[in-house]
Amino acid sequence: MKLKAKIQLFSTGLAIVTLLIVNSLAYFLFEQFSYDNAATPLRNDVQQVAAAFTSVTDPAQLPTILRAFVPENGALRVLEGEQLLSSIETREGLYNYEVAISQTEPYTRSTNDNGSVVSVATTAILGSGEIVTIELHQQTSALDDTLALLFRTFVLVTLLGALLLVTANFLVGKQVTAPIERLIAHMRTNREQGSYQVVEVEENRKDEPAQMSREFNAMMEKLEENYLKQENFVSSAAHELKTPLTIIESYASLLKRRGTEDPEVTAESLDAITSETERMKLMIEQFLELARSQQSVDIELKEANIVPLVQSLANQLQSVYSRAIHVSAPKEVYLETDEARLRQLLTVLLDNAQKYSENPVRIELDSRQIRIHDEGEGIPEEAIPHLFDRFYRVDQARTRSKGGSGIGLAIAKELAHQLKLDITVESKLDVGTTVYLTHKK
Repeated sequence: MKLKAKIQLFSTGLAIVTLLIVNSLAYFLFEQFSYDNAATPLRNDVQQVAAAFTSVTDPAQLPTILRAFVPENGALRVLEGEQLLSSIETREGLYNYEVAISQTEPYTRSTNDNGSVVSVATTAILGSGEIVTIELHQQTSALDDTLALLFRTFVLVTLLGALLLVTANFLVGKQVTAPIERLIAHMRTNREQGSYQVVEVEENRKDEPAQMSREFNAMMEKLEENYLKQENFVSSAAHELKTPLTIIESYASLLKRRGTEDPEVTAESLDAITSETERMKLMIEQFLELARSQQSVDIELKEANIVPLVQSLANQLQSVYSRAIHVSAPKEVYLETDEARLRQLLTVLLDNAQKYSENPVRIELDSRQIRIHDEGEGIPEEAIPHLFDRFYRVDQARTRSKGGSGIGLAIAKELAHQLKLDITVESKLDVGTTVYLTHKK
């Protein structure tokens, strides 16, 4: 069952049931109130008749008293046990009307061929000492007509209300499900055409369907962006791998043609093939590292003193690069981090710094930032926003000569994001570059 049908069925059914309960309760309460009001004067009359009977010594006087109190459309009867002593009626059919009347209840309601009858009874003592029962009956035809009209009115109101509710719920259901149906249509179109179409949303709308549409649009834009990045990544990766493969193929062909006749050519070819193979190996490892860094993983950040970690890494890389790395920091700098990933991040940044600088690299630490500074060639200002894009190179020739693949800083950005660090760069040509790692507060 569709959502629209569920909304209509549930809301309409609930509203109709509620309407029926309210109308039924209203009718029942009005009916009770009306019969109570009709019985009140009858109880008063029968008490007055009982009071008048206290002075009656001759049963022949009873009709005279009864005629004085008999109600319109009613009857008064006096019984001694089962024997009828006297009866006066103003409505045909009530003279011999027999019904069990409870004297403990305010009144007794019954029906005959003409409709409802309200009856009351009491016990009286005649002046001559006999104990008699006084019964007063009244036909409530006018009240029955009023209640019948009220019942028909409630039925009509219920039917009309149900019709209006069905119509209103249909419109509401259509209003609620229209954005969902539009989204479904867009999703189907996007799936069939392989596109990333968005839904038009009025800017001033703040309701939930509008919010859902905006979230859908944001998701489509993100998917398209990721698809383009993936497409660009595959294209760039293929291009990066094509160059060393071409070089390897060329030197392999050269060796195939000339063999090992020329030792210099053989040595040059083997060196080139080995160099490009190592470069491909490094590039593939970086591809895998970039893929791993973008995986959604739960990282538990723990507070740790990072000064020993940074000092140890600097000492290790000094030996590897044969380049001085100076660390400037207090004895303790505590940071909520994952030490393994922080070490990996700093390794990428320090490796990048030593590639493009012949001078010592400086690392400065405080409670707010980690700063890595080199005195290299610097980076043009217009290139800084693109540094963390995959395969971006400021200078293609310079990067290839340094052995870079163009994805090291992309890995660094992902690691910084996982460690809740903001990574920014400042640089001046022929002065140097500083990378800032700032803890997010």
